[in-house]
Amino acid sequence: MQVRGYSHPDFRSLRNTVRRCAPAHGPGGVAVAVYHRGELVADLACGTRDRNGGPFEPETLAMSMSTGKGVMATLLHLCVDRGLVDLEAPVAKYWPEFAKNGKGNITMRQAASHRAGLYSIARIIDSAEEMFDWDHMVQVVEDMWPVHKPDTDFGYHAWTGGWIIGEVLQRVTGKRFPELVKELLADPLEVDGLFMGLPESEIHRVAEFLIPKIPRKVLRGRPRSIRARVRRTASTTARWHSAVGQFVDAMIPPGLGDVLGDPRWLTSVIPSGNGVFNARSLARMYAALSLGGRLNGVRLMSASTLAEAAEDQNPRIGRVIPFPLRFKVGYMRPVSLGLRFSWGNRRFDVGRPNPHAFGHFGAGGSGGWADPERELGVAIVSNCFGGVIPGDLRPVAVATASARCADHRSS
Repeated sequence: MQVRGYSHPDFRSLRNTVRRCAPAHGPGGVAVAVYHRGELVADLACGTRDRNGGPFEPETLAMSMSTGKGVMATLLHLCVDRGLVDLEAPVAKYWPEFAKNGKGNITMRQAASHRAGLYSIARIIDSAEEMFDWDHMVQVVEDMWPVHKPDTDFGYHAWTGGWIIGEVLQRVTGKRFPELVKELLADPLEVDGLFMGLPESEIHRVAEFLIPKIPRKVLRGRPRSIRARVRRTASTTARWHSAVGQFVDAMIPPGLGDVLGDPRWLTSVIPSGNGVFNARSLARMYAALSLGGRLNGVRLMSASTLAEAAEDQNPRIGRVIPFPLRFKVGYMRPVSLGLRFSWGNRRFDVGRPNPHAFGHFGAGGSGGWADPERELGVAIVSNCFGGVIPGDLRPVAVATASARCADHRSS
């Protein structure tokens, strides 16, 4: 398969990884961009943007699901840096109606770090279609009760966190969320591929969202019926059933599969789950974060604010997703393969991101992250849920390959 776009000679080996991230047969494409020390060193794409075989180009936009949480976290810390938001203040300081039903003491830090206990989307809406209505979802969140006492456990807020953080940002700035993305990030960074709430005029730039047949069928079901099916067919412990229930309640709104292909999924504002990006723009944002919050004379935030944003908040395995996500304040830690080790007098480094790397990933294999140690900003977007390298392992492969290239270039 042809890999289109530019790569610096020191990052040429990344082309093979990009090729493996696209499907070997059938429709689907991927784009990967890498900034190193503020320089665009890779801007690559492979595969198709639709079922008709149109090429997936480096500038192609793609629905990127939870990858948008990293953009939302960046907006939050921009507002912290400007004194508009205090992470230790209650959410209710900025949004008084949020205090109802035991939520009055939940702080901005707890909400951004998934420690608020407000993750069960399936308990508060009857249809995923409700998520297209911002004002309705704000009211629904106001009426929520925490699943457990806030700040006593970590549970991934797959959907609800977007309205919690997003509504606060709208209230402290007086602007709608898509305006904040444009005015605070896209315009200063001079990028044309960062959207959350895509303008209808830009829909033609978006790759067709290729939803796998099996997940679509599963996602049509209601969470209660899915849990019932699991209980009937799995002879496992009550604790396992509880874990499955938490996952379904938090991750799968009722009828999600029926709305994923709806054009409103692109144009509505769902900060936790419908970012639309191209890899080049997303990588440029993380390039600035990898350099202490500043890129080519553009200052997004101070180095001290960024350092606090990147501190681990949840080092252990929590609820919803039984995996150590290593959440920061709104970001998660990227994962890569490989180890650093020594053999005799020789030292080998096969590209493991350092513990201070941070970003966010989306279901199906999109993601963006900053690696301050290597001064790397990296992003991958796709319109399909897997290539030769399956699904969510694609960001792992890109993280490993880009870090290896950066280490080789530095040495």
